[in-house]
Amino acid sequence: KQPPPLTLLRAQIPRRSRPDPPRPGAPPVAMSFPRMDNRPPPPQGPPAVEAAAAGAEEDPFGLPDSVFALLGAPGGGSSEVLLQVSQRRARGASGVEVRRGADGEEEIPLSVCATTVSTRIPREVLMRSPWLSRCMTAPDGVVQWRSLGGEENEEAPAEEDVEEAFGGSSPSRAGRKVFGGGTGVTCRRSSNPEALELGLPLRGAGRFLAPSGALQCLEIAAPQAVMPFNPASLPSSMLLSHFLWAAVLELTALAAACRQALVATVDAATVAFALAAGHATEDEDLLRRCYWCLRETMCGATGVPSMWLDCRGPVKLAHGLLSHSDGCGTPLRVLSGVLEQDLEAKKQQWHTPFDGYTLCQVHRFRGQDGAYPHTYEMRLDHSDEVVMKAIREDEQSLCRIFAKSADPVSASEHCEEYLGSVVPNFWGTVFTLRDSGTDVDALARRAKDAMLLPLRPQSSLCTIGYETNLLGDCPRKISVDFQRGGTKYHMENMQPRWDKKLNSYALPFFGRVKKASAKNFQLVINNDQNTIFLMFGKISKDVFCLDYRGPISHLDAMAIALAALAKKRAVS
Repeated sequence: KQPPPLTLLRAQIPRRSRPDPPRPGAPPVAMSFPRMDNRPPPPQGPPAVEAAAAGAEEDPFGLPDSVFALLGAPGGGSSEVLLQVSQRRARGASGVEVRRGADGEEEIPLSVCATTVSTRIPREVLMRSPWLSRCMTAPDGVVQWRSLGGEENEEAPAEEDVEEAFGGSSPSRAGRKVFGGGTGVTCRRSSNPEALELGLPLRGAGRFLAPSGALQCLEIAAPQAVMPFNPASLPSSMLLSHFLWAAVLELTALAAACRQALVATVDAATVAFALAAGHATEDEDLLRRCYWCLRETMCGATGVPSMWLDCRGPVKLAHGLLSHSDGCGTPLRVLSGVLEQDLEAKKQQWHTPFDGYTLCQVHRFRGQDGAYPHTYEMRLDHSDEVVMKAIREDEQSLCRIFAKSADPVSASEHCEEYLGSVVPNFWGTVFTLRDSGTDVDALARRAKDAMLLPLRPQSSLCTIGYETNLLGDCPRKISVDFQRGGTKYHMENMQPRWDKKLNSYALPFFGRVKKASAKNFQLVINNDQNTIFLMFGKISKDVFCLDYRGPISHLDAMAIALAALAKKRAVS
Protein backbone atom coordinates (compact mmCIF):
# COMPACT_ATOMS: atom_id res chain seq x y z
CA LYS A 1 0.00 0.00 0.00
CA GLN A 2 1.20 3.51 -0.77
CA PRO A 3 1.53 5.71 2.36
CA PRO A 4 -0.64 8.84 2.48
CA PRO A 5 1.07 12.06 1.30
CA LEU A 6 2.85 14.07 4.00
CA THR A 7 1.23 17.53 4.17
CA LEU A 8 2.07 18.74 7.68
CA LEU A 9 4.71 17.92 10.26
CA ARG A 10 3.73 18.67 13.85
CA ALA A 11 6.56 18.71 16.37
CA GLN A 12 5.32 18.52 19.95
CA ILE A 13 7.29 18.95 23.15
CA PRO A 14 7.04 15.54 24.87
CA ARG A 15 5.48 15.31 28.29
CA ARG A 16 5.94 12.70 30.98
CA SER A 17 4.00 9.86 29.35
CA ARG A 18 0.51 11.08 30.11
CA PRO A 19 -2.47 11.51 27.79
CA ASP A 20 -4.55 14.64 27.51
CA PRO A 21 -7.44 14.77 30.01
CA PRO A 22 -10.57 13.02 28.66
CA ARG A 23 -13.50 15.03 27.46
CA PRO A 24 -16.53 15.21 29.80
CA GLY A 25 -18.82 12.24 29.22
CA ALA A 26 -16.42 10.33 26.99
CA PRO A 27 -15.88 6.62 27.73
CA PRO A 28 -12.50 5.67 29.19
CA VAL A 29 -9.93 4.55 26.63
CA ALA A 30 -6.92 2.39 27.45
CA MET A 31 -3.74 3.86 25.90
CA SER A 32 -0.14 2.70 25.90
CA PHE A 33 3.01 4.65 24.97
CA PRO A 34 6.09 3.05 23.35
CA ARG A 35 9.44 3.55 25.04
CA MET A 36 11.79 6.11 23.42
CA ASP A 37 14.96 4.05 24.00
CA ASN A 38 16.13 0.43 23.79
CA ARG A 39 16.06 -0.32 27.53
CA PRO A 40 13.88 -3.27 28.63
CA PRO A 41 10.56 -2.37 30.20
CA PRO A 42 10.46 -2.19 34.01
CA PRO A 43 9.18 -5.31 35.81
CA GLN A 44 5.46 -5.49 36.41
CA GLY A 45 4.33 -5.15 39.97
CA PRO A 46 1.55 -3.75 42.09
CA PRO A 47 0.14 -0.48 40.76
CA ALA A 48 1.49 1.61 43.63
CA VAL A 49 5.00 0.18 43.30
CA GLU A 50 4.93 0.53 39.51
CA ALA A 51 3.86 4.17 39.73
CA ALA A 52 6.63 4.93 42.19
CA ALA A 53 9.23 3.28 39.97
CA ALA A 54 8.03 5.23 36.95
CA GLY A 55 8.29 8.48 38.88
CA ALA A 56 11.88 7.79 39.89
CA GLU A 57 12.95 6.67 36.43
CA GLU A 58 15.30 8.95 34.48
CA ASP A 59 13.53 11.00 31.83
CA PRO A 60 14.15 9.39 28.40
CA PHE A 61 14.18 12.74 26.58
CA GLY A 62 16.96 14.27 28.68
CA LEU A 63 15.02 17.51 29.28
CA PRO A 64 15.83 19.55 32.42
CA ASP A 65 13.38 19.59 35.30
CA SER A 66 12.93 23.36 34.90
CA VAL A 67 11.18 22.80 31.56
CA PHE A 68 8.65 20.43 33.17
CA ALA A 69 8.21 22.89 36.01
CA LEU A 70 7.31 25.49 33.38
CA LEU A 71 4.91 23.15 31.59
CA GLY A 72 3.05 22.38 34.80
CA ALA A 73 2.25 19.29 36.77
CA PRO A 74 0.65 16.27 35.05
CA GLY A 75 -3.08 16.11 35.07
CA GLY A 76 -3.97 19.59 33.84
CA GLY A 77 -6.56 21.73 35.52
CA SER A 78 -8.42 24.99 35.26
CA SER A 79 -5.21 26.95 35.91
CA GLU A 80 -3.54 25.60 32.76
CA VAL A 81 -3.81 27.02 29.24
CA LEU A 82 -3.08 25.14 26.02
CA LEU A 83 -0.52 27.16 24.05
CA GLN A 84 -0.04 26.32 20.38
CA VAL A 85 2.65 28.04 18.28
CA SER A 86 2.39 27.46 14.52
CA GLN A 87 4.94 28.45 11.92
CA ARG A 88 4.41 28.01 8.20
CA ARG A 89 7.12 27.99 5.56
CA ALA A 90 7.10 29.57 2.14
CA ARG A 91 6.11 27.16 -0.61
CA GLY A 92 9.24 25.99 -2.37
CA ALA A 93 9.78 25.42 -6.05
CA SER A 94 8.75 22.13 -7.69
CA GLY A 95 11.34 19.37 -7.85
CA VAL A 96 13.86 18.12 -5.35
CA GLU A 97 17.32 19.22 -4.29
CA VAL A 98 20.06 16.59 -4.27
CA ARG A 99 23.14 17.39 -2.25
CA ARG A 100 26.10 15.53 -0.80
CA GLY A 101 26.11 14.93 2.93
CA ALA A 102 28.95 14.91 5.44
CA ASP A 103 29.60 11.20 4.80
CA GLY A 104 29.96 11.77 1.05
CA GLU A 105 26.65 10.14 0.16
CA GLU A 106 23.99 11.87 -1.88
CA GLU A 107 20.91 12.91 0.07
CA ILE A 108 17.62 14.72 -0.43
CA PRO A 109 16.82 17.08 2.47
CA LEU A 110 13.35 16.95 3.95
CA SER A 111 11.22 20.02 3.15
CA VAL A 112 9.08 21.08 6.13
CA CYS A 113 6.06 23.18 5.24
CA ALA A 114 4.79 23.84 8.77
CA THR A 115 5.73 23.29 12.40
CA THR A 116 3.49 23.41 15.47
CA VAL A 117 4.55 23.31 19.10
CA SER A 118 1.78 22.79 21.64
CA THR A 119 1.85 22.37 25.39
CA ARG A 120 -0.10 23.18 28.53
CA ILE A 121 1.41 25.82 30.77
CA PRO A 122 0.14 27.52 33.94
CA ARG A 123 -1.89 30.64 33.47
CA GLU A 124 0.45 32.69 35.65
CA VAL A 125 3.29 31.92 33.23
CA LEU A 126 1.31 33.42 30.33
CA MET A 127 0.55 36.47 32.45
CA ARG A 128 4.27 37.34 32.50
CA SER A 129 3.72 38.74 29.01
CA PRO A 130 1.56 41.91 28.91
CA TRP A 131 0.52 41.16 25.31
CA LEU A 132 -0.57 37.59 26.07
CA SER A 133 -2.43 38.91 29.12
CA ARG A 134 -4.46 41.19 26.85
CA CYS A 135 -5.05 38.33 24.42
CA MET A 136 -6.47 36.21 27.25
CA THR A 137 -9.22 38.79 27.78
CA ALA A 138 -10.17 39.01 24.09
CA PRO A 139 -13.43 37.44 22.82
CA ASP A 140 -13.38 33.94 21.36
CA GLY A 141 -12.25 33.70 17.76
CA VAL A 142 -10.96 37.29 17.51
CA VAL A 143 -7.45 37.44 16.08
CA GLN A 144 -5.01 39.83 17.76
CA TRP A 145 -2.23 40.95 15.40
CA ARG A 146 1.05 42.50 16.54
CA SER A 147 3.98 43.63 14.45
CA LEU A 148 7.55 43.16 15.62
CA GLY A 149 7.75 46.95 15.96
CA GLY A 150 4.86 47.10 18.47
CA GLU A 151 1.91 48.02 16.25
CA GLU A 152 -1.32 46.24 17.23
CA ASN A 153 -4.81 45.72 15.85
CA GLU A 154 -7.49 43.07 15.92
CA GLU A 155 -9.41 41.35 13.16
CA ALA A 156 -11.94 38.55 13.19
CA PRO A 157 -11.10 36.48 10.07
CA ALA A 158 -13.65 34.53 8.12
CA GLU A 159 -14.07 30.84 8.87
CA GLU A 160 -12.48 29.74 5.60
CA ASP A 161 -9.47 31.98 6.28
CA VAL A 162 -8.83 30.23 9.58
CA GLU A 163 -9.18 26.82 7.95
CA GLU A 164 -6.62 27.69 5.27
CA ALA A 165 -4.16 28.93 7.88
CA PHE A 166 -4.20 25.50 9.48
CA GLY A 167 -3.75 23.35 6.40
CA GLY A 168 -6.54 24.15 3.95
CA SER A 169 -5.87 25.43 0.46
CA SER A 170 -7.96 27.78 -1.62
CA PRO A 171 -6.16 29.61 -4.44
CA SER A 172 -9.16 31.84 -5.07
CA ARG A 173 -8.59 33.54 -1.72
CA ALA A 174 -5.03 34.71 -2.46
CA GLY A 175 -4.19 38.08 -0.96
CA ARG A 176 -6.58 37.85 2.00
CA LYS A 177 -5.27 38.35 5.53
CA VAL A 178 -5.15 34.95 7.23
CA PHE A 179 -4.14 33.68 10.65
CA GLY A 180 -0.33 33.61 10.72
CA GLY A 181 2.02 33.75 7.78
CA GLY A 182 2.17 37.55 7.32
CA THR A 183 4.73 39.94 8.71
CA GLY A 184 3.44 40.00 12.30
CA VAL A 185 2.50 37.57 15.06
CA THR A 186 -1.19 36.65 15.37
CA CYS A 187 -2.96 35.31 18.45
CA ARG A 188 -6.41 33.72 18.70
CA ARG A 189 -8.11 32.70 21.92
CA SER A 190 -10.61 29.91 22.44
CA SER A 191 -12.41 29.20 25.72
CA ASN A 192 -13.44 25.56 25.35
CA PRO A 193 -10.89 24.32 26.09
CA GLU A 194 -8.90 27.35 27.29
CA ALA A 195 -6.24 27.83 24.60
CA LEU A 196 -4.12 30.41 22.80
CA GLU A 197 -3.00 29.87 19.22
CA LEU A 198 -0.01 31.88 18.00
CA GLY A 199 0.76 32.21 14.30
CA LEU A 200 4.29 33.26 13.37
CA PRO A 201 5.24 35.48 10.42
CA LEU A 202 6.09 33.99 7.06
CA ARG A 203 8.23 36.85 5.75
CA GLY A 204 10.89 39.24 7.01
CA ALA A 205 12.79 38.96 10.27
CA GLY A 206 9.84 37.14 11.83
CA ARG A 207 11.08 33.99 10.14
CA PHE A 208 13.70 33.79 12.89
CA LEU A 209 11.02 33.41 15.58
CA ALA A 210 11.57 29.83 16.69
CA PRO A 211 8.31 28.20 17.94
CA SER A 212 10.01 27.08 21.16
CA GLY A 213 11.40 30.58 21.77
CA ALA A 214 8.17 31.82 23.34
CA LEU A 215 8.36 29.20 26.11
CA GLN A 216 12.04 29.90 26.68
CA CYS A 217 11.47 33.65 27.00
CA LEU A 218 8.57 33.15 29.40
CA GLU A 219 10.75 30.92 31.53
CA ILE A 220 13.62 33.44 31.52
CA ALA A 221 11.18 36.20 32.56
CA ALA A 222 10.27 34.35 35.77
CA PRO A 223 10.64 36.54 38.89
CA GLN A 224 13.08 34.00 40.36
CA ALA A 225 14.76 32.26 37.46
CA VAL A 226 16.43 28.90 38.06
CA MET A 227 19.60 29.96 36.22
CA PRO A 228 20.90 33.47 35.46
CA PHE A 229 20.40 34.49 31.85
CA ASN A 230 23.55 35.38 29.92
CA PRO A 231 22.62 36.52 26.39
CA ALA A 232 26.28 36.81 25.35
CA SER A 233 26.64 33.02 25.57
CA LEU A 234 23.87 32.32 23.02
CA PRO A 235 24.50 31.69 19.30
CA SER A 236 23.59 34.54 16.98
CA SER A 237 20.44 32.88 15.62
CA MET A 238 19.10 32.02 19.09
CA LEU A 239 19.97 35.47 20.42
CA LEU A 240 18.06 37.03 17.53
CA SER A 241 15.06 34.77 18.18
CA HIS A 242 15.04 35.68 21.88
CA PHE A 243 15.25 39.41 21.07
CA LEU A 244 12.31 39.22 18.65
CA TRP A 245 10.20 37.17 21.05
CA ALA A 246 10.96 39.57 23.90
CA ALA A 247 9.81 42.45 21.70
CA VAL A 248 6.58 40.65 20.76
CA LEU A 249 5.79 39.52 24.30
CA GLU A 250 6.66 42.97 25.69
CA LEU A 251 9.32 41.60 28.03
CA THR A 252 11.19 44.88 28.36
CA ALA A 253 14.10 43.76 30.54
CA LEU A 254 14.81 40.69 28.42
CA ALA A 255 14.61 42.71 25.20
CA ALA A 256 17.08 45.28 26.55
CA ALA A 257 19.56 42.55 27.55
CA CYS A 258 19.31 40.85 24.16
CA ARG A 259 19.60 44.17 22.33
CA GLN A 260 22.77 45.03 24.20
CA ALA A 261 24.29 41.66 23.32
CA LEU A 262 23.23 41.99 19.67
CA VAL A 263 24.74 45.46 19.33
CA ALA A 264 28.02 44.22 20.81
CA THR A 265 28.25 41.27 18.41
CA VAL A 266 27.33 42.94 15.11
CA ASP A 267 30.03 42.28 12.51
CA ALA A 268 30.31 41.46 8.82
CA ALA A 269 28.99 37.92 9.41
CA THR A 270 25.93 38.84 11.51
CA VAL A 271 25.02 42.27 10.14
CA ALA A 272 22.33 40.86 7.82
CA PHE A 273 20.54 39.23 10.80
CA ALA A 274 20.85 42.34 12.94
CA LEU A 275 19.69 44.68 10.16
CA ALA A 276 16.56 42.60 9.56
CA ALA A 277 15.78 42.55 13.28
CA GLY A 278 16.44 46.27 13.71
CA HIS A 279 14.24 47.17 10.76
CA ALA A 280 11.40 44.89 11.89
CA THR A 281 11.44 46.15 15.49
CA GLU A 282 12.26 49.76 14.52
CA ASP A 283 15.12 49.67 17.01
CA GLU A 284 17.24 52.80 16.54
CA ASP A 285 20.26 51.52 18.49
CA LEU A 286 20.48 48.33 16.44
CA LEU A 287 19.98 50.15 13.14
CA ARG A 288 22.68 52.68 14.01
CA ARG A 289 25.17 49.94 14.87
CA CYS A 290 24.34 48.09 11.62
CA TYR A 291 24.85 51.23 9.55
CA TRP A 292 28.31 51.96 10.90
CA CYS A 293 29.32 48.30 10.60
CA LEU A 294 28.26 48.37 6.94
CA ARG A 295 29.91 51.75 6.43
CA GLU A 296 33.30 50.51 7.67
CA THR A 297 32.97 47.19 5.82
CA MET A 298 31.82 48.52 2.44
CA CYS A 299 33.67 51.84 2.32
CA GLY A 300 36.95 50.69 3.85
CA ALA A 301 40.22 50.16 2.06
CA THR A 302 39.21 46.70 0.76
CA GLY A 303 35.73 47.75 -0.41
CA VAL A 304 32.68 45.51 -0.43
CA PRO A 305 33.61 41.88 0.41
CA SER A 306 33.76 39.84 -2.77
CA MET A 307 31.81 37.01 -1.12
CA TRP A 308 28.84 39.36 -0.74
CA LEU A 309 28.80 40.10 -4.46
CA ASP A 310 29.39 36.63 -5.95
CA CYS A 311 27.10 34.88 -3.41
CA ARG A 312 29.81 32.53 -2.15
CA GLY A 313 28.93 33.21 1.48
CA PRO A 314 25.77 33.44 3.59
CA VAL A 315 25.49 37.22 3.09
CA LYS A 316 24.45 38.57 -0.31
CA LEU A 317 24.38 42.15 -1.60
CA ALA A 318 22.48 42.82 -4.81
CA HIS A 319 20.27 45.63 -6.13
CA GLY A 320 20.51 47.54 -2.86
CA LEU A 321 19.25 44.57 -0.84
CA LEU A 322 21.29 42.94 1.93
CA SER A 323 20.05 39.39 2.45
CA HIS A 324 21.07 36.21 4.22
CA SER A 325 20.96 32.66 2.99
CA ASP A 326 18.15 31.95 5.49
CA GLY A 327 15.91 34.26 3.51
CA CYS A 328 15.78 37.60 5.33
CA GLY A 329 16.42 40.56 3.03
CA THR A 330 16.45 44.25 3.95
CA PRO A 331 16.88 47.22 1.60
CA LEU A 332 19.79 49.45 2.56
CA ARG A 333 17.68 52.56 2.05
CA VAL A 334 16.04 51.94 5.45
CA LEU A 335 19.28 53.27 6.98
CA SER A 336 18.74 56.77 5.61
CA GLY A 337 17.19 57.85 8.89
CA VAL A 338 20.35 56.82 10.76
CA LEU A 339 22.42 59.14 8.57
CA GLU A 340 20.08 62.07 9.20
CA GLN A 341 20.09 61.49 12.95
CA ASP A 342 23.90 61.29 12.97
CA LEU A 343 24.19 64.59 11.10
CA GLU A 344 21.79 66.33 13.48
CA ALA A 345 23.51 64.94 16.59
CA LYS A 346 26.97 66.03 15.43
CA LYS A 347 25.71 69.48 14.51
CA GLN A 348 24.21 69.89 17.94
CA GLN A 349 27.29 68.70 19.83
CA TRP A 350 30.26 69.87 17.74
CA HIS A 351 29.05 72.66 15.42
CA THR A 352 27.01 74.68 17.91
CA PRO A 353 28.95 77.59 19.50
CA PHE A 354 28.67 78.90 23.06
CA ASP A 355 28.58 82.53 24.15
CA GLY A 356 30.99 82.08 27.04
CA TYR A 357 34.69 81.26 26.80
CA THR A 358 35.84 77.66 26.71
CA LEU A 359 39.32 77.17 28.19
CA CYS A 360 41.21 74.18 26.77
CA GLN A 361 44.66 72.77 26.16
CA VAL A 362 45.96 70.88 23.13
CA HIS A 363 48.44 68.09 23.90
CA ARG A 364 50.69 66.78 21.12
CA PHE A 365 52.15 63.25 21.22
CA ARG A 366 55.01 62.50 18.84
CA GLY A 367 56.59 59.24 17.80
CA GLN A 368 60.12 58.19 18.70
CA ASP A 369 62.60 61.04 18.03
CA GLY A 370 59.68 63.25 17.00
CA ALA A 371 58.69 60.97 14.11
CA TYR A 372 55.19 60.75 12.66
CA PRO A 373 52.41 59.95 13.19
CA HIS A 374 51.52 62.75 15.60
CA THR A 375 48.39 62.45 17.71
CA TYR A 376 46.59 65.31 19.44
CA GLU A 377 44.13 65.64 22.30
CA MET A 378 41.99 68.63 23.19
CA ARG A 379 41.34 68.68 26.95
CA LEU A 380 39.25 70.93 29.16
CA ASP A 381 41.52 73.15 31.23
CA HIS A 382 39.69 72.78 34.56
CA SER A 383 39.09 68.99 34.55
CA ASP A 384 41.63 67.61 32.06
CA GLU A 385 38.76 65.75 30.36
CA VAL A 386 39.48 64.73 26.77
CA VAL A 387 37.05 66.34 24.33
CA MET A 388 38.47 65.41 20.91
CA LYS A 389 41.37 63.50 19.39
CA ALA A 390 43.20 63.85 16.08
CA ILE A 391 45.99 62.19 14.12
CA ARG A 392 48.36 63.35 11.36
CA GLU A 393 50.18 60.58 9.48
CA ASP A 394 52.97 62.72 7.98
CA GLU A 395 53.93 66.34 7.33
CA GLN A 396 51.69 66.92 4.30
CA SER A 397 48.80 64.56 5.01
CA LEU A 398 45.38 65.63 6.20
CA CYS A 399 44.61 65.58 9.91
CA ARG A 400 41.59 63.50 10.94
CA ILE A 401 39.52 64.49 13.97
CA PHE A 402 37.57 62.02 16.15
CA ALA A 403 35.43 62.06 19.27
CA LYS A 404 37.11 61.18 22.55
CA SER A 405 35.90 57.54 22.56
CA ALA A 406 37.82 56.62 19.38
CA ASP A 407 41.37 55.36 19.01
CA PRO A 408 42.75 57.65 16.29
CA VAL A 409 45.50 55.19 15.35
CA SER A 410 43.10 52.39 14.36
CA ALA A 411 39.92 54.34 13.56
CA SER A 412 38.97 55.31 10.02
CA GLU A 413 37.00 58.15 8.48
CA HIS A 414 34.02 55.76 8.11
CA CYS A 415 33.49 55.12 11.83
CA GLU A 416 30.78 56.70 13.95
CA GLU A 417 33.27 58.74 16.02
CA TYR A 418 34.75 60.51 12.96
CA LEU A 419 34.05 64.26 13.07
CA GLY A 420 35.98 65.73 10.15
CA SER A 421 39.41 66.46 8.71
CA VAL A 422 41.76 69.42 8.17
CA VAL A 423 43.12 69.28 4.61
CA PRO A 424 46.17 71.45 3.68
CA ASN A 425 47.24 72.62 0.26
CA PHE A 426 50.76 71.91 -1.08
CA TRP A 427 52.34 75.15 0.25
CA GLY A 428 50.68 74.99 3.64
CA THR A 429 49.00 78.36 3.21
CA VAL A 430 45.35 77.20 3.07
CA PHE A 431 43.71 74.67 5.39
CA THR A 432 40.12 73.50 4.84
CA LEU A 433 37.96 71.94 7.54
CA ARG A 434 35.67 69.29 6.07
CA ASP A 435 32.83 67.59 7.93
CA SER A 436 32.24 63.87 8.52
CA GLY A 437 30.63 63.28 5.12
CA THR A 438 32.01 60.97 2.43
CA ASP A 439 34.14 61.85 -0.57
CA VAL A 440 31.64 60.22 -2.91
CA ASP A 441 33.66 60.84 -6.08
CA ALA A 442 36.73 59.05 -4.74
CA LEU A 443 34.58 56.25 -3.29
CA ALA A 444 32.78 55.72 -6.60
CA ARG A 445 36.10 55.25 -8.37
CA ARG A 446 37.45 52.88 -5.73
CA ALA A 447 34.38 50.86 -4.64
CA LYS A 448 31.36 51.41 -6.85
CA ASP A 449 29.15 48.91 -5.00
CA ALA A 450 29.60 50.87 -1.76
CA MET A 451 27.45 53.62 -3.27
CA LEU A 452 24.39 51.42 -2.55
CA LEU A 453 24.69 52.51 1.09
CA PRO A 454 23.08 55.83 2.06
CA LEU A 455 25.90 58.38 2.10
CA ARG A 456 26.16 62.14 2.57
CA PRO A 457 28.60 64.13 0.42
CA GLN A 458 31.42 65.88 2.21
CA SER A 459 31.16 69.66 2.67
CA SER A 460 33.52 72.45 3.81
CA LEU A 461 32.91 74.15 7.14
CA CYS A 462 35.83 76.52 7.63
CA THR A 463 38.87 77.90 5.78
CA ILE A 464 42.10 78.94 7.55
CA GLY A 465 44.57 80.97 5.52
CA TYR A 466 48.23 81.95 6.13
CA GLU A 467 49.91 84.74 4.20
CA THR A 468 53.04 83.65 2.33
CA ASN A 469 56.15 84.63 4.30
CA LEU A 470 59.30 82.92 3.02
CA LEU A 471 61.81 85.27 4.66
CA GLY A 472 60.15 85.33 8.07
CA ASP A 473 60.93 89.02 8.57
CA CYS A 474 57.45 89.88 9.93
CA PRO A 475 54.81 88.24 12.13
CA ARG A 476 52.42 85.73 10.60
CA LYS A 477 49.12 86.92 9.18
CA ILE A 478 46.20 84.53 9.68
CA SER A 479 42.60 84.69 8.47
CA VAL A 480 39.62 82.46 9.28
CA ASP A 481 36.41 82.38 7.21
CA PHE A 482 33.25 80.41 8.02
CA GLN A 483 29.48 80.69 8.01
CA ARG A 484 27.26 80.19 11.04
CA GLY A 485 23.49 80.55 11.12
CA GLY A 486 23.36 82.24 7.73
CA THR A 487 25.98 84.85 8.74
CA LYS A 488 29.46 84.93 7.22
CA TYR A 489 32.38 85.65 9.54
CA HIS A 490 35.86 86.83 8.65
CA MET A 491 38.44 86.91 11.44
CA GLU A 492 42.07 87.96 11.41
CA ASN A 493 44.85 87.69 13.93
CA MET A 494 45.66 90.72 16.03
CA GLN A 495 48.97 92.18 14.89
CA PRO A 496 51.60 92.13 17.68
CA ARG A 497 53.57 95.23 18.70
CA TRP A 498 57.34 95.52 18.91
CA ASP A 499 58.56 95.43 22.51
CA LYS A 500 61.91 97.18 22.96
CA LYS A 501 62.54 95.57 26.32
CA LEU A 502 61.97 92.05 25.01
CA ASN A 503 63.48 92.91 21.63
CA SER A 504 60.64 90.99 19.93
CA TYR A 505 57.00 91.22 18.96
CA ALA A 506 54.59 90.76 21.88
CA LEU A 507 50.88 90.30 22.66
CA PRO A 508 49.05 90.24 26.01
CA PHE A 509 47.98 86.66 26.79
CA PHE A 510 46.83 87.35 30.39
CA GLY A 511 49.06 84.65 31.87
CA ARG A 512 47.62 81.86 29.72
CA VAL A 513 50.73 81.47 27.50
CA LYS A 514 54.15 80.68 28.98
CA LYS A 515 56.52 80.38 25.98
CA ALA A 516 57.40 82.73 23.14
CA SER A 517 56.59 81.24 19.73
CA ALA A 518 55.71 82.31 16.20
CA LYS A 519 52.60 80.09 16.56
CA ASN A 520 51.07 82.35 19.23
CA PHE A 521 48.13 84.45 17.95
CA GLN A 522 44.72 85.92 18.78
CA LEU A 523 41.71 86.16 16.46
CA VAL A 524 39.53 89.29 16.35
CA ILE A 525 37.00 90.90 14.01
CA ASN A 526 37.78 94.28 12.41
CA ASN A 527 40.87 94.56 14.60
CA ASP A 528 38.68 95.09 17.67
CA GLN A 529 41.07 94.27 20.50
CA ASN A 530 38.31 94.40 23.13
CA THR A 531 36.77 91.10 21.98
CA ILE A 532 39.12 88.17 21.43
CA PHE A 533 37.33 85.20 19.86
CA LEU A 534 40.22 82.72 19.94
CA MET A 535 43.61 82.66 21.64
CA PHE A 536 46.30 80.07 20.89
CA GLY A 537 49.75 79.94 22.47
CA LYS A 538 52.57 77.74 23.68
CA ILE A 539 52.71 76.52 27.29
CA SER A 540 55.47 73.92 26.90
CA LYS A 541 57.10 71.94 24.12
CA ASP A 542 54.00 69.84 23.35
CA VAL A 543 51.25 71.60 25.31
CA PHE A 544 49.37 74.61 23.91
CA CYS A 545 46.67 76.90 25.23
CA LEU A 546 43.39 77.09 23.25
CA ASP A 547 40.67 79.46 24.48
CA TYR A 548 37.67 80.37 22.30
CA ARG A 549 34.08 81.59 22.30
CA GLY A 550 31.12 81.84 19.91
CA PRO A 551 30.60 82.02 17.02
CA ILE A 552 33.57 79.61 16.91
CA SER A 553 32.47 76.03 17.65
CA HIS A 554 34.44 73.18 19.21
CA LEU A 555 35.29 71.67 15.85
CA ASP A 556 36.33 75.03 14.38
CA ALA A 557 38.68 75.70 17.31
CA MET A 558 40.29 72.26 17.01
CA ALA A 559 40.82 72.77 13.27
CA ILE A 560 42.43 76.20 13.81
CA ALA A 561 44.82 74.74 16.39
CA LEU A 562 45.76 71.80 14.12
CA ALA A 563 46.43 74.20 11.26
CA ALA A 564 48.73 76.24 13.52
CA LEU A 565 50.72 73.10 14.41
CA ALA A 566 51.07 71.88 10.82
CA LYS A 567 54.22 72.21 8.71
CA LYS A 568 54.13 75.05 6.16
CA ARG A 569 56.45 75.24 3.16
CA ALA A 570 55.72 78.87 2.31
CA VAL A 571 55.41 80.27 5.83
CA SER A 572 58.48 80.80 8.00
